[in-house]
Amino acid sequence: MNESIGEYELQLLTVEKALLVNENSDERNELIELRDNLIELLALTGTANDKARQDQDIENQLAPIKKKYDEMVGQKCSAPHKHFWGAIGYHNALISGVEDTAYVDEDGNVDVKLRVLFTNPTHREMLPCNYYLEGNCRFNDENCHFSHGECVSANALREYNAPDFKRLARNCIVLARLPDRIWHRGRVLCANFVEKMCLVRLDGKEKNEKEKDFLFEDLLPIFQDDDLSSDYSSDSDTNSNYDWTASRTLNNLFTYHLQPLGEWEKHTKGIGSKLMAKMGYVFGTGLGANGGGIITPVAAQILPPGRSLDHCMELREAANGDRDLFNVEKKLQSAQKKQALLNAKAYERECRVDVFSFLNDSVLTGAKADEKSSSKSNGSFQNHSVKSLNVESVRVADDIKRKEREIAEVQKSLKRNNDGTEIYKRLKQTLITKSQELHALKREETSLSKEQANRKTKEKLCVF
Repeated sequence: MNESIGEYELQLLTVEKALLVNENSDERNELIELRDNLIELLALTGTANDKARQDQDIENQLAPIKKKYDEMVGQKCSAPHKHFWGAIGYHNALISGVEDTAYVDEDGNVDVKLRVLFTNPTHREMLPCNYYLEGNCRFNDENCHFSHGECVSANALREYNAPDFKRLARNCIVLARLPDRIWHRGRVLCANFVEKMCLVRLDGKEKNEKEKDFLFEDLLPIFQDDDLSSDYSSDSDTNSNYDWTASRTLNNLFTYHLQPLGEWEKHTKGIGSKLMAKMGYVFGTGLGANGGGIITPVAAQILPPGRSLDHCMELREAANGDRDLFNVEKKLQSAQKKQALLNAKAYERECRVDVFSFLNDSVLTGAKADEKSSSKSNGSFQNHSVKSLNVESVRVADDIKRKEREIAEVQKSLKRNNDGTEIYKRLKQTLITKSQELHALKREETSLSKEQANRKTKEKLCVF
């Protein structure tokens, strides 16, 4: 570039000397035009040279910065992640690369963008894409369901929160890695430092998946002094608000499958929700002025009568810290399930037909009236409710089917025995008795049907 400028200056000097000695007007005009072109060319070349020199100076200044950040690739750090609902939380991450574009502000500060991969992803959008790591992903950063790395400012990175397994103890909050590669929140029930394993109770999981054993390498302890809010401390009001947001993020990082607040109002007029809405409450957020309170309602609990709180805590510890030990709703649900199982077993026992009992009742002991198949008159059903009539109708229908099967078995036995024998006479008498019982059941069924039809007619007339 400098050699070209020297040649242009030499040519310009030659043209100016020629102008001094040449008196021909046509040649002078050509020389003047050539001189102007050379002057313009020198100006453009000088500008380009200055710009190239500036670019070279900037590149020389950025070279150590680029080298510094290139050396950071592969290092662990704590990087921010913005969730789809707007909350920002810091998570352990690994620096995977440096972006080519850097930004320089008005003060001359350089802002370099780094690409990080989260090592303890708590949501699906934070999971690193395996195909991207192998270089075979067919999707770009926006269309892939998994993460190709998140671009964050180098100034926003913090120190890596190394796990301290020595402080693991009962009721310690941890993140545990499940087979889906997502880290879920839970509490330590017991820690085995010999085998380096922990029994963890996971939050928001089903009963059969709630307690699991995890190796230390699949856990990330979270202690109170490592709370996110302590990392955001600052003297300004803006940063204090940021502190509150960060501490709230730690509480709202995980999704719980619990009963929503105000669900019981589907059985009422919902006056409570209307009053809360007038006072400024936004449904789906926590209680309180800043929405940082509880989101789910407090469950009612019944403690053992006449017992101290220490005794109740001992009972809970004996149950491995079960939070639902004194929960009223859980107790009612378990009682309903037990009663349903008992009813099902009782119904199976009633419907079960034993072979020996059938032979004793049908063949050897002769005809016996069935105690459960007594006929009822129309007047006896008038005091029954609609529900009890339906139950009686189902019971009578089952008795009719069972009686028809018994009659069919007796008829088969009659065909196998000769006429005039003692067994034939007993079977004949049994057949007559069971036929009478079948007729009585059918009359009872007819009475039930009439009573149900009469009640339906009365209801229609009342509505009319």
